[in-house]
Amino acid sequence: MREATLEALAGALFLCFAAPLALTATATHPVEWLLAAALVGLYAIAARLIVLPIGAGYVVPSYLVLVPMLLLLPPGIVPALAAAGLLLGTLVRVASGRAEANKLLASIPDAWHALGPAAVLVLSGRVSGATAVPVYVGAFAAGCMLDLALATARGAAVLGVGHRIQPRELAQVWLVDATLAPVGLLIAHAAQRHALDLLLTLPLDGLLVVLSRAGSARIDDAQLRLDVVARERRRLQTAVGRLGDALAAKLDLTALTDVVLRGSVEALDASGGRLTLSGPIAPLVLESGDAANLDSTLWAAADAAQAENAACRLHVDGIHALAMPFDFASAAGSAQGAIAIAREERAFGGDEQEVMERLVERARVAAADVIAHRVLREQAYSDPLTKLGNRRALNAELDERLTGACVSEPMLLLLFDLDGFKAYNDAFGRLAGDALLVRLGSRLADAVSEYGAAYRLGGDEFCALVVAPSAKLDALIARATEALSEKGESYAVGTSHAAVLLPHEAAGADHAMQLADERMYARKRGRTSSIAGQTRDALMQILAAKQPELHDHCSDVAQLCRRVGSALQLHSDALEELVRA
Repeated sequence: MREATLEALAGALFLCFAAPLALTATATHPVEWLLAAALVGLYAIAARLIVLPIGAGYVVPSYLVLVPMLLLLPPGIVPALAAAGLLLGTLVRVASGRAEANKLLASIPDAWHALGPAAVLVLSGRVSGATAVPVYVGAFAAGCMLDLALATARGAAVLGVGHRIQPRELAQVWLVDATLAPVGLLIAHAAQRHALDLLLTLPLDGLLVVLSRAGSARIDDAQLRLDVVARERRRLQTAVGRLGDALAAKLDLTALTDVVLRGSVEALDASGGRLTLSGPIAPLVLESGDAANLDSTLWAAADAAQAENAACRLHVDGIHALAMPFDFASAAGSAQGAIAIAREERAFGGDEQEVMERLVERARVAAADVIAHRVLREQAYSDPLTKLGNRRALNAELDERLTGACVSEPMLLLLFDLDGFKAYNDAFGRLAGDALLVRLGSRLADAVSEYGAAYRLGGDEFCALVVAPSAKLDALIARATEALSEKGESYAVGTSHAAVLLPHEAAGADHAMQLADERMYARKRGRTSSIAGQTRDALMQILAAKQPELHDHCSDVAQLCRRVGSALQLHSDALEELVRA
Protein backbone atom coordinates (compact mmCIF):
# COMPACT_ATOMS: atom_id res chain seq x y z
CA MET A 1 0.00 0.00 0.00
CA ARG A 2 2.82 2.38 0.86
CA GLU A 3 4.62 1.65 -2.39
CA ALA A 4 1.46 2.19 -4.48
CA THR A 5 0.79 5.52 -2.78
CA LEU A 6 4.33 6.74 -3.40
CA GLU A 7 4.18 5.66 -7.06
CA ALA A 8 0.93 7.55 -7.49
CA LEU A 9 2.45 10.68 -5.97
CA ALA A 10 5.54 10.34 -8.20
CA GLY A 11 3.28 9.99 -11.27
CA ALA A 12 1.25 13.04 -10.30
CA LEU A 13 4.44 15.04 -9.76
CA PHE A 14 5.73 13.94 -13.18
CA LEU A 15 2.53 15.15 -14.87
CA CYS A 16 2.86 18.49 -13.08
CA PHE A 17 6.19 19.02 -14.88
CA ALA A 18 5.39 17.25 -18.17
CA ALA A 19 2.11 19.10 -18.85
CA PRO A 20 3.56 22.66 -18.79
CA LEU A 21 6.50 21.45 -20.84
CA ALA A 22 4.14 20.01 -23.45
CA LEU A 23 2.37 23.40 -23.73
CA THR A 24 5.60 24.91 -25.05
CA ALA A 25 5.31 22.76 -28.17
CA THR A 26 3.85 24.40 -31.27
CA ALA A 27 0.97 22.77 -33.17
CA THR A 28 2.25 19.77 -35.11
CA HIS A 29 1.35 18.51 -38.55
CA PRO A 30 -0.81 15.30 -38.78
CA VAL A 31 2.20 13.54 -40.28
CA GLU A 32 4.12 14.33 -37.09
CA TRP A 33 1.33 12.74 -35.06
CA LEU A 34 1.71 9.56 -37.13
CA LEU A 35 5.45 9.77 -36.57
CA ALA A 36 4.84 10.27 -32.84
CA ALA A 37 2.61 7.18 -32.72
CA ALA A 38 5.29 5.11 -34.46
CA LEU A 39 7.96 6.36 -32.06
CA VAL A 40 5.75 5.57 -29.08
CA GLY A 41 5.46 1.97 -30.33
CA LEU A 42 9.21 1.70 -30.90
CA TYR A 43 9.84 3.22 -27.47
CA ALA A 44 7.53 0.63 -25.88
CA ILE A 45 9.60 -2.14 -27.50
CA ALA A 46 12.97 -0.67 -26.49
CA ALA A 47 12.07 0.38 -22.95
CA ARG A 48 9.83 -2.46 -21.83
CA LEU A 49 10.44 -5.57 -23.91
CA ILE A 50 14.26 -5.51 -23.82
CA VAL A 51 16.06 -5.86 -20.48
CA LEU A 52 19.86 -6.13 -20.39
CA PRO A 53 21.33 -7.44 -17.09
CA ILE A 54 24.00 -5.16 -15.60
CA GLY A 55 25.60 -6.32 -12.35
CA ALA A 56 22.85 -6.70 -9.76
CA GLY A 57 20.44 -4.53 -11.86
CA TYR A 58 19.48 -4.00 -15.46
CA VAL A 59 19.39 -1.35 -18.23
CA VAL A 60 16.97 -0.78 -21.13
CA PRO A 61 18.00 0.68 -24.54
CA SER A 62 15.59 3.61 -24.26
CA TYR A 63 18.05 6.18 -25.74
CA LEU A 64 17.90 4.25 -29.03
CA VAL A 65 14.40 5.72 -29.54
CA LEU A 66 14.39 8.64 -27.08
CA VAL A 67 17.02 10.58 -29.13
CA PRO A 68 15.00 10.35 -32.39
CA MET A 69 11.89 11.42 -30.47
CA LEU A 70 13.68 14.51 -29.11
CA LEU A 71 15.06 15.47 -32.53
CA LEU A 72 12.13 14.60 -34.80
CA LEU A 73 9.32 15.89 -32.58
CA PRO A 74 8.83 19.03 -30.50
CA PRO A 75 10.92 18.28 -27.38
CA GLY A 76 8.22 19.52 -25.02
CA ILE A 77 5.82 16.65 -25.79
CA VAL A 78 8.50 13.93 -25.59
CA PRO A 79 8.18 13.25 -21.80
CA ALA A 80 4.44 12.65 -22.22
CA LEU A 81 5.05 10.40 -25.23
CA ALA A 82 7.74 8.53 -23.30
CA ALA A 83 5.25 7.92 -20.50
CA ALA A 84 2.72 6.68 -23.08
CA GLY A 85 5.31 4.31 -24.54
CA LEU A 86 6.20 2.92 -21.11
CA LEU A 87 2.53 2.44 -20.28
CA LEU A 88 1.94 0.65 -23.60
CA GLY A 89 4.90 -1.67 -23.11
CA THR A 90 3.76 -2.52 -19.57
CA LEU A 91 0.27 -3.32 -20.84
CA VAL A 92 1.76 -5.80 -23.31
CA ARG A 93 3.80 -7.45 -20.55
CA VAL A 94 0.77 -7.67 -18.25
CA ALA A 95 -1.36 -9.15 -21.05
CA SER A 96 1.31 -11.79 -21.77
CA GLY A 97 1.59 -12.70 -18.08
CA ARG A 98 5.18 -11.47 -17.71
CA ALA A 99 4.31 -8.64 -15.30
CA GLU A 100 1.76 -7.88 -12.62
CA ALA A 101 -1.00 -5.31 -13.06
CA ASN A 102 0.36 -3.12 -10.27
CA LYS A 103 3.37 -2.36 -12.49
CA LEU A 104 1.12 -0.11 -14.61
CA LEU A 105 1.12 2.47 -11.84
CA ALA A 106 4.91 2.73 -11.94
CA SER A 107 5.06 3.26 -15.72
CA ILE A 108 4.41 7.02 -15.66
CA PRO A 109 7.06 7.86 -12.98
CA ASP A 110 9.58 5.79 -14.98
CA ALA A 111 9.49 8.52 -17.66
CA TRP A 112 11.30 11.03 -15.44
CA HIS A 113 14.52 10.42 -17.37
CA ALA A 114 12.97 12.11 -20.44
CA LEU A 115 12.26 15.37 -18.60
CA GLY A 116 15.90 16.42 -18.30
CA PRO A 117 16.89 16.20 -21.99
CA ALA A 118 13.54 17.68 -23.09
CA ALA A 119 13.93 20.66 -20.79
CA VAL A 120 17.49 21.36 -22.02
CA LEU A 121 16.40 21.22 -25.68
CA VAL A 122 13.36 23.42 -25.04
CA LEU A 123 15.51 26.04 -23.33
CA SER A 124 18.22 25.86 -26.03
CA GLY A 125 15.84 26.16 -28.95
CA ARG A 126 16.75 24.89 -32.41
CA VAL A 127 20.50 24.29 -32.72
CA SER A 128 22.63 22.88 -35.49
CA GLY A 129 26.21 22.40 -36.48
CA ALA A 130 28.98 22.68 -33.91
CA THR A 131 26.74 24.42 -31.38
CA ALA A 132 24.54 21.34 -31.23
CA VAL A 133 27.26 19.13 -29.74
CA PRO A 134 27.44 20.77 -26.26
CA VAL A 135 23.66 21.02 -26.17
CA TYR A 136 23.29 17.31 -26.88
CA VAL A 137 25.93 16.46 -24.29
CA GLY A 138 24.18 18.70 -21.76
CA ALA A 139 20.83 17.08 -22.56
CA PHE A 140 22.31 13.63 -22.02
CA ALA A 141 23.95 14.70 -18.74
CA ALA A 142 20.69 16.28 -17.57
CA GLY A 143 18.86 13.04 -18.29
CA CYS A 144 21.43 11.00 -16.32
CA MET A 145 21.43 13.34 -13.33
CA LEU A 146 17.65 13.63 -13.15
CA ASP A 147 17.24 9.89 -13.52
CA LEU A 148 19.77 9.32 -10.69
CA ALA A 149 18.12 11.87 -8.41
CA LEU A 150 14.61 10.53 -8.94
CA ALA A 151 15.67 6.88 -8.65
CA THR A 152 17.44 7.63 -5.37
CA ALA A 153 14.44 9.54 -4.04
CA ARG A 154 11.97 6.79 -5.02
CA GLY A 155 14.14 4.07 -3.50
CA ALA A 156 14.51 5.95 -0.23
CA ALA A 157 10.79 6.69 -0.07
CA VAL A 158 9.74 3.10 -0.78
CA LEU A 159 12.30 1.40 1.47
CA GLY A 160 12.22 4.03 4.21
CA VAL A 161 16.03 4.19 4.33
CA GLY A 162 18.73 6.01 2.47
CA HIS A 163 19.30 4.49 -0.97
CA ARG A 164 22.86 3.31 -1.45
CA ILE A 165 24.27 4.17 -4.87
CA GLN A 166 26.40 1.52 -6.63
CA PRO A 167 28.94 3.63 -8.61
CA ARG A 168 30.18 0.76 -10.73
CA GLU A 169 26.74 -0.36 -11.84
CA LEU A 170 25.63 3.24 -12.39
CA ALA A 171 28.66 3.87 -14.58
CA GLN A 172 27.84 0.76 -16.61
CA VAL A 173 24.25 1.94 -17.16
CA TRP A 174 25.41 5.40 -18.28
CA LEU A 175 28.00 3.77 -20.57
CA VAL A 176 25.28 1.72 -22.30
CA ASP A 177 23.12 4.84 -22.68
CA ALA A 178 26.07 6.85 -24.00
CA THR A 179 26.80 4.09 -26.52
CA LEU A 180 23.21 3.91 -27.78
CA ALA A 181 22.58 7.70 -27.89
CA PRO A 182 24.87 8.32 -30.94
CA VAL A 183 23.17 5.41 -32.76
CA GLY A 184 19.82 7.07 -32.03
CA LEU A 185 21.25 10.35 -33.30
CA LEU A 186 22.24 8.76 -36.63
CA ILE A 187 18.81 7.15 -36.99
CA ALA A 188 17.20 10.54 -36.29
CA HIS A 189 19.28 12.28 -38.99
CA ALA A 190 18.39 9.53 -41.46
CA ALA A 191 14.70 9.72 -40.57
CA GLN A 192 14.67 13.49 -41.19
CA ARG A 193 15.03 12.65 -44.88
CA HIS A 194 13.03 9.41 -44.93
CA ALA A 195 10.70 8.62 -42.03
CA LEU A 196 10.85 4.89 -42.77
CA ASP A 197 14.53 4.92 -41.73
CA LEU A 198 13.18 4.75 -38.17
CA LEU A 199 12.69 1.06 -38.84
CA LEU A 200 16.47 0.75 -38.61
CA THR A 201 15.94 0.45 -34.87
CA LEU A 202 14.16 -2.89 -35.33
CA PRO A 203 17.25 -4.96 -36.33
CA LEU A 204 19.10 -3.45 -33.39
CA ASP A 205 16.15 -4.27 -31.15
CA GLY A 206 16.23 -7.86 -32.41
CA LEU A 207 19.94 -8.13 -31.59
CA LEU A 208 19.36 -6.68 -28.14
CA VAL A 209 16.46 -9.10 -27.55
CA VAL A 210 18.79 -12.03 -28.29
CA LEU A 211 21.43 -10.63 -25.93
CA SER A 212 18.79 -9.94 -23.29
CA ARG A 213 17.45 -13.48 -23.37
CA ALA A 214 20.96 -14.95 -23.34
CA GLY A 215 21.85 -12.84 -20.29
CA SER A 216 18.63 -13.78 -18.54
CA ALA A 217 19.26 -17.45 -19.30
CA ARG A 218 22.75 -17.20 -17.78
CA ILE A 219 21.32 -15.53 -14.70
CA ASP A 220 18.63 -18.22 -14.37
CA ASP A 221 21.26 -20.93 -14.78
CA ALA A 222 23.49 -19.29 -12.17
CA GLN A 223 20.53 -19.01 -9.83
CA LEU A 224 19.75 -22.69 -10.39
CA ARG A 225 23.34 -23.58 -9.59
CA LEU A 226 23.21 -21.46 -6.45
CA ASP A 227 20.02 -23.25 -5.41
CA VAL A 228 21.68 -26.63 -5.98
CA VAL A 229 24.76 -25.58 -3.98
CA ALA A 230 22.56 -24.28 -1.17
CA ARG A 231 20.55 -27.50 -1.17
CA GLU A 232 23.68 -29.65 -1.11
CA ARG A 233 25.13 -27.48 1.64
CA ARG A 234 22.00 -28.02 3.72
CA ARG A 235 22.24 -31.75 3.10
CA LEU A 236 25.90 -31.74 4.15
CA GLN A 237 25.08 -29.78 7.28
CA THR A 238 22.32 -32.29 8.05
CA ALA A 239 24.72 -35.18 7.55
CA VAL A 240 27.41 -33.66 9.75
CA GLY A 241 24.77 -32.82 12.34
CA ARG A 242 23.56 -36.42 12.36
CA LEU A 243 27.10 -37.69 12.77
CA GLY A 244 27.62 -35.32 15.69
CA ASP A 245 24.33 -36.40 17.26
CA ALA A 246 25.28 -40.06 16.97
CA LEU A 247 28.66 -39.51 18.60
CA ALA A 248 27.23 -37.29 21.32
CA ALA A 249 24.27 -39.53 22.16
CA LYS A 250 25.90 -42.94 22.59
CA LEU A 251 28.58 -45.13 21.08
CA ASP A 252 26.48 -47.44 18.95
CA LEU A 253 28.01 -48.93 15.80
CA THR A 254 24.73 -49.59 14.00
CA ALA A 255 23.49 -46.06 14.65
CA LEU A 256 26.83 -44.59 13.56
CA THR A 257 26.99 -46.48 10.27
CA ASP A 258 23.34 -45.66 9.57
CA VAL A 259 24.11 -41.97 10.10
CA VAL A 260 27.08 -42.14 7.71
CA LEU A 261 25.04 -43.89 5.01
CA ARG A 262 22.00 -41.62 5.23
CA GLY A 263 24.19 -38.57 5.57
CA SER A 264 26.11 -39.46 2.39
CA VAL A 265 22.87 -40.07 0.46
CA GLU A 266 21.39 -36.75 1.57
CA ALA A 267 24.56 -34.66 1.25
CA LEU A 268 25.21 -35.79 -2.32
CA ASP A 269 21.57 -35.90 -3.47
CA ALA A 270 21.79 -39.63 -4.24
CA SER A 271 18.82 -41.90 -4.91
CA GLY A 272 19.99 -44.68 -2.59
CA GLY A 273 22.95 -46.35 -0.94
CA ARG A 274 24.27 -49.41 0.86
CA LEU A 275 26.90 -49.96 3.58
CA THR A 276 28.42 -53.34 4.42
CA LEU A 277 30.71 -54.14 7.34
CA SER A 278 32.19 -57.32 8.81
CA GLY A 279 35.09 -58.33 11.04
CA PRO A 280 35.04 -58.29 14.84
CA ILE A 281 31.26 -57.84 14.73
CA ALA A 282 28.32 -59.68 13.22
CA PRO A 283 28.05 -58.93 9.46
CA LEU A 284 26.19 -55.66 8.95
CA VAL A 285 24.26 -54.61 5.81
CA LEU A 286 22.43 -51.26 5.83
CA GLU A 287 20.39 -49.74 2.98
CA SER A 288 18.95 -46.29 2.40
CA GLY A 289 16.64 -44.78 -0.20
CA ASP A 290 15.93 -46.67 -3.43
CA ALA A 291 18.72 -49.21 -2.92
CA ALA A 292 16.64 -52.13 -4.22
CA ASN A 293 16.40 -50.69 -7.75
CA LEU A 294 20.10 -49.80 -7.72
CA ASP A 295 21.18 -53.18 -6.33
CA SER A 296 23.56 -54.43 -9.03
CA THR A 297 25.27 -51.06 -9.52
CA LEU A 298 25.78 -50.57 -5.77
CA TRP A 299 27.28 -54.05 -5.33
CA ALA A 300 29.56 -53.59 -8.36
CA ALA A 301 30.82 -50.24 -7.12
CA ALA A 302 31.37 -51.56 -3.58
CA ASP A 303 33.29 -54.61 -4.85
CA ALA A 304 35.48 -52.40 -7.05
CA ALA A 305 36.23 -50.01 -4.18
CA GLN A 306 37.25 -52.89 -1.88
CA ALA A 307 39.33 -54.55 -4.58
CA GLU A 308 41.21 -51.33 -5.39
CA ASN A 309 41.16 -50.10 -1.76
CA ALA A 310 40.28 -46.65 -3.08
CA ALA A 311 37.31 -44.53 -4.08
CA CYS A 312 35.59 -45.74 -7.22
CA ARG A 313 33.12 -44.09 -9.60
CA LEU A 314 31.07 -46.25 -11.99
CA HIS A 315 28.52 -45.60 -14.74
CA VAL A 316 26.29 -48.55 -15.59
CA ASP A 317 23.12 -48.30 -17.72
CA GLY A 318 22.51 -44.65 -16.96
CA ILE A 319 23.16 -45.05 -13.22
CA HIS A 320 26.14 -43.30 -11.65
CA ALA A 321 27.67 -44.78 -8.48
CA LEU A 322 30.30 -43.60 -6.02
CA ALA A 323 31.85 -46.08 -3.57
CA MET A 324 34.78 -46.24 -1.18
CA PRO A 325 36.17 -48.80 1.27
CA PHE A 326 35.08 -48.64 4.91
CA ASP A 327 38.01 -50.46 6.53
CA PHE A 328 39.50 -49.72 9.93
CA ALA A 329 41.51 -51.36 12.72
CA SER A 330 40.29 -51.59 16.30
CA ALA A 331 41.26 -53.21 19.58
CA ALA A 332 39.08 -56.20 18.68
CA GLY A 333 40.60 -56.67 15.21
CA SER A 334 40.27 -55.34 11.67
CA ALA A 335 36.93 -54.56 10.04
CA GLN A 336 36.26 -54.67 6.30
CA GLY A 337 33.41 -53.10 4.39
CA ALA A 338 32.35 -50.54 1.81
CA ILE A 339 29.86 -47.73 1.35
CA ALA A 340 28.27 -47.06 -2.03
CA ILE A 341 25.69 -44.52 -3.22
CA ALA A 342 24.08 -44.08 -6.64
CA ARG A 343 21.78 -41.81 -8.64
CA GLU A 344 20.51 -41.53 -12.19
CA GLU A 345 21.56 -39.15 -14.97
CA ARG A 346 24.05 -36.99 -12.99
CA ALA A 347 27.65 -38.12 -12.49
CA PHE A 348 29.41 -37.54 -9.17
CA GLY A 349 32.02 -34.78 -9.24
CA GLY A 350 35.39 -34.60 -7.55
CA ASP A 351 34.11 -32.17 -4.94
CA GLU A 352 31.30 -34.58 -4.04
CA GLN A 353 33.83 -37.39 -3.68
CA GLU A 354 35.84 -35.22 -1.28
CA VAL A 355 32.74 -34.58 0.83
CA MET A 356 32.02 -38.29 1.10
CA GLU A 357 35.67 -39.09 1.84
CA ARG A 358 35.66 -36.66 4.77
CA LEU A 359 32.48 -38.19 6.15
CA VAL A 360 33.79 -41.74 5.81
CA GLU A 361 37.20 -40.87 7.29
CA ARG A 362 35.59 -39.41 10.40
CA ALA A 363 33.26 -42.38 10.60
CA ARG A 364 36.21 -44.81 10.45
CA VAL A 365 37.81 -43.19 13.50
CA ALA A 366 34.49 -43.10 15.33
CA ALA A 367 33.72 -46.75 14.48
CA ALA A 368 37.12 -47.88 15.77
CA ASP A 369 36.42 -46.03 19.02
CA VAL A 370 32.97 -47.65 19.22
CA ILE A 371 34.39 -51.16 18.93
CA ALA A 372 37.23 -50.39 21.36
CA HIS A 373 34.67 -49.09 23.84
CA ARG A 374 32.58 -52.21 23.32
CA VAL A 375 35.59 -54.46 23.98
CA LEU A 376 36.41 -52.60 27.21
CA ARG A 377 32.78 -52.79 28.27
CA GLU A 378 32.63 -56.51 27.58
CA GLN A 379 35.81 -57.03 29.57
CA ALA A 380 34.43 -55.00 32.47
CA TYR A 381 31.04 -56.72 32.41
CA SER A 382 31.98 -60.33 31.67
CA ASP A 383 33.59 -63.13 33.65
CA PRO A 384 37.01 -63.85 32.09
CA LEU A 385 36.73 -67.61 32.71
CA THR A 386 33.20 -68.52 31.58
CA LYS A 387 32.54 -65.43 29.42
CA LEU A 388 29.20 -65.04 31.19
CA GLY A 389 28.14 -61.72 32.62
CA ASN A 390 29.70 -60.91 35.99
CA ARG A 391 28.22 -59.36 39.13
CA ARG A 392 28.62 -55.85 37.69
CA ALA A 393 26.69 -56.85 34.57
CA LEU A 394 23.95 -58.44 36.69
CA ASN A 395 23.60 -55.34 38.88
CA ALA A 396 23.42 -53.09 35.80
CA GLU A 397 20.78 -55.33 34.22
CA LEU A 398 18.77 -55.45 37.44
CA ASP A 399 18.90 -51.67 37.84
CA GLU A 400 17.78 -51.12 34.25
CA ARG A 401 14.98 -53.68 34.33
CA LEU A 402 13.67 -52.76 37.77
CA THR A 403 13.40 -49.10 36.72
CA GLY A 404 10.60 -49.89 34.31
CA ALA A 405 9.45 -53.25 35.68
CA CYS A 406 5.73 -53.97 36.01
CA VAL A 407 3.86 -56.51 38.13
CA SER A 408 2.11 -58.02 35.10
CA GLU A 409 5.45 -59.23 33.64
CA PRO A 410 7.50 -60.36 36.66
CA MET A 411 11.14 -61.43 36.55
CA LEU A 412 12.74 -64.26 38.46
CA LEU A 413 16.22 -63.94 39.95
CA LEU A 414 17.80 -67.38 40.44
CA LEU A 415 20.91 -67.77 42.61
CA PHE A 416 22.89 -71.04 42.43
CA ASP A 417 25.68 -72.32 44.69
CA LEU A 418 27.53 -75.48 43.69
CA ASP A 419 27.62 -78.39 46.15
CA GLY A 420 30.73 -80.52 46.16
CA PHE A 421 32.83 -78.20 44.00
CA LYS A 422 35.47 -77.62 46.70
CA ALA A 423 36.04 -81.36 47.04
CA TYR A 424 36.25 -81.67 43.25
CA ASN A 425 38.75 -78.82 43.06
CA ASP A 426 40.87 -80.32 45.85
CA ALA A 427 40.79 -83.76 44.23
CA PHE A 428 41.47 -82.88 40.60
CA GLY A 429 43.26 -79.53 40.80
CA ARG A 430 42.47 -75.95 39.93
CA LEU A 431 42.70 -76.34 36.13
CA ALA A 432 40.17 -79.15 36.18
CA GLY A 433 37.96 -77.06 38.47
CA ASP A 434 38.12 -74.14 36.04
CA ALA A 435 37.22 -76.44 33.14
CA LEU A 436 34.24 -77.73 35.14
CA LEU A 437 33.05 -74.16 35.80
CA VAL A 438 33.27 -73.38 32.08
CA ARG A 439 31.20 -76.47 31.20
CA LEU A 440 28.57 -75.81 33.83
CA GLY A 441 28.35 -72.10 32.91
CA SER A 442 27.82 -72.94 29.23
CA ARG A 443 25.08 -75.43 30.10
CA LEU A 444 23.34 -72.92 32.34
CA ALA A 445 23.42 -70.25 29.60
CA ASP A 446 21.85 -72.71 27.14
CA ALA A 447 19.23 -73.78 29.65
CA VAL A 448 17.93 -70.23 30.28
CA SER A 449 18.68 -68.62 26.90
CA GLU A 450 15.06 -68.74 25.78
CA TYR A 451 13.89 -66.61 28.69
CA GLY A 452 16.91 -64.71 29.99
CA ALA A 453 20.65 -64.70 30.66
CA ALA A 454 23.13 -66.46 32.94
CA TYR A 455 25.86 -64.88 35.08
CA ARG A 456 28.81 -66.03 37.18
CA LEU A 457 29.16 -64.03 40.37
CA GLY A 458 32.51 -65.49 41.43
CA GLY A 459 33.86 -68.77 42.86
CA ASP A 460 31.17 -71.43 42.43
CA GLU A 461 28.21 -69.02 42.47
CA PHE A 462 26.05 -68.63 39.38
CA CYS A 463 22.93 -66.61 38.73
CA ALA A 464 20.18 -66.29 36.12
CA LEU A 465 17.69 -63.51 35.41
CA VAL A 466 14.67 -64.75 33.46
CA VAL A 467 11.22 -63.63 32.38
CA ALA A 468 9.06 -66.69 31.81
CA PRO A 469 5.40 -67.68 32.13
CA SER A 470 4.56 -68.96 35.60
CA ALA A 471 3.51 -72.32 34.18
CA LYS A 472 7.04 -72.90 32.88
CA LEU A 473 9.03 -71.70 35.89
CA ASP A 474 9.32 -75.10 37.59
CA ALA A 475 10.59 -76.75 34.41
CA LEU A 476 13.02 -73.88 33.83
CA ILE A 477 14.44 -74.13 37.36
CA ALA A 478 14.76 -77.90 36.97
CA ARG A 479 16.70 -77.48 33.70
CA ALA A 480 19.00 -74.91 35.28
CA THR A 481 19.63 -77.13 38.30
CA GLU A 482 20.37 -80.09 36.07
CA ALA A 483 22.71 -77.95 33.93
CA LEU A 484 24.79 -77.16 37.03
CA SER A 485 25.14 -80.81 38.06
CA GLU A 486 27.73 -83.33 36.96
CA LYS A 487 28.60 -86.83 38.22
CA GLY A 488 31.57 -89.10 37.68
CA GLU A 489 33.04 -92.30 39.10
CA SER A 490 34.64 -90.50 42.03
CA TYR A 491 32.79 -87.21 42.26
CA ALA A 492 29.34 -85.66 42.30
CA VAL A 493 28.73 -81.93 41.92
CA GLY A 494 25.23 -80.57 42.46
CA THR A 495 23.72 -77.20 43.24
CA SER A 496 21.55 -75.39 45.73
CA HIS A 497 19.38 -72.55 44.54
CA ALA A 498 17.26 -69.66 45.76
CA ALA A 499 14.68 -67.60 43.86
CA VAL A 500 13.41 -64.00 44.21
CA LEU A 501 10.36 -62.68 42.33
CA LEU A 502 10.85 -59.17 40.95
CA PRO A 503 9.60 -56.52 41.43
CA HIS A 504 7.18 -58.10 43.94
CA GLU A 505 9.81 -59.00 46.55
CA ALA A 506 12.53 -56.41 45.89
CA ALA A 507 12.64 -53.00 44.26
CA GLY A 508 16.41 -52.69 43.88
CA ALA A 509 19.39 -54.78 42.83
CA ASP A 510 21.07 -54.78 46.27
CA HIS A 511 17.90 -55.83 48.05
CA ALA A 512 17.26 -58.58 45.50
CA MET A 513 20.77 -60.04 45.91
CA GLN A 514 20.61 -59.84 49.71
CA LEU A 515 17.29 -61.66 49.74
CA ALA A 516 18.63 -64.35 47.39
CA ASP A 517 21.72 -64.87 49.61
CA GLU A 518 19.60 -65.22 52.73
CA ARG A 519 17.37 -67.81 51.11
CA MET A 520 20.35 -69.71 49.78
CA TYR A 521 21.97 -69.98 53.22
CA ALA A 522 18.64 -70.95 54.77
CA ARG A 523 18.25 -73.76 52.23
CA LYS A 524 21.79 -75.00 52.84
CA ARG A 525 21.30 -74.97 56.63
CA GLY A 526 18.28 -77.21 56.34
CA ARG A 527 19.91 -79.70 54.00
CA THR A 528 22.16 -82.75 54.65
CA SER A 529 23.87 -83.39 51.38
CA SER A 530 27.00 -85.35 52.09
CA ILE A 531 28.33 -88.50 53.77
CA ALA A 532 30.33 -86.31 56.17
CA GLY A 533 27.12 -84.61 57.23
CA GLN A 534 25.38 -87.94 57.79
CA THR A 535 28.31 -89.20 59.87
CA ARG A 536 28.28 -86.03 61.92
CA ASP A 537 24.55 -86.44 62.61
CA ALA A 538 25.05 -90.04 63.75
CA LEU A 539 27.84 -89.05 66.14
CA MET A 540 25.75 -86.22 67.52
CA GLN A 541 22.85 -88.64 68.18
CA ILE A 542 25.15 -91.01 70.08
CA LEU A 543 26.57 -88.13 72.12
CA ALA A 544 23.09 -86.82 72.89
CA ALA A 545 22.03 -90.27 74.18
CA LYS A 546 24.94 -90.35 76.64
CA GLN A 547 24.88 -86.68 77.68
CA PRO A 548 21.49 -85.06 76.80
CA GLU A 549 22.46 -81.62 78.15
CA LEU A 550 25.43 -81.47 75.76
CA HIS A 551 23.15 -81.42 72.66
CA ASP A 552 21.58 -78.11 73.53
CA HIS A 553 24.97 -76.60 74.34
CA CYS A 554 26.47 -77.74 71.00
CA SER A 555 23.49 -76.32 69.07
CA ASP A 556 23.84 -72.97 70.80
CA VAL A 557 27.57 -72.83 70.05
CA ALA A 558 26.96 -73.80 66.40
CA GLN A 559 24.34 -71.06 65.94
CA LEU A 560 26.65 -68.52 67.55
CA CYS A 561 29.46 -69.57 65.19
CA ARG A 562 27.11 -69.26 62.22
CA ARG A 563 26.21 -65.72 63.15
CA VAL A 564 29.87 -64.79 63.58
CA GLY A 565 30.74 -66.41 60.24
CA SER A 566 27.89 -64.60 58.50
CA ALA A 567 29.08 -61.30 59.98
CA LEU A 568 32.55 -62.08 58.60
CA GLN A 569 30.93 -62.83 55.18
CA LEU A 570 32.35 -66.36 54.95
CA HIS A 571 31.56 -68.40 51.85
CA SER A 572 28.74 -70.94 52.14
CA ASP A 573 31.12 -73.97 52.17
CA ALA A 574 33.33 -72.39 54.81
CA LEU A 575 30.27 -71.46 56.86
CA GLU A 576 29.00 -75.06 56.81
CA GLU A 577 32.41 -76.36 57.87
CA LEU A 578 32.43 -73.90 60.75
CA VAL A 579 28.98 -75.09 61.93
CA ARG A 580 29.98 -78.74 61.67
CA ALA A 581 33.19 -78.04 63.63
